[in-house]
Amino acid sequence: MDDTRPPPPMEPQECRQRAEDQDLSPSERLIYAVLAVAGELHIIRQQLRKSGR
Repeated sequence: MDDTRPPPPMEPQECRQRAEDQDLSPSERLIYAVLAVAGELHIIRQQLRKSGR
């Protein structure tokens, strides 16, 4: 049995796509959903910092 996995996603959109992947287990999908939200929040914080807020 070959248990090779793709490299971990680096962008929130990639995490979101994996969170919607019906072939993954519910727990893996949940982890990817949380990572997607965390990545999006990080981007928002960076943009707010740059805008001087």
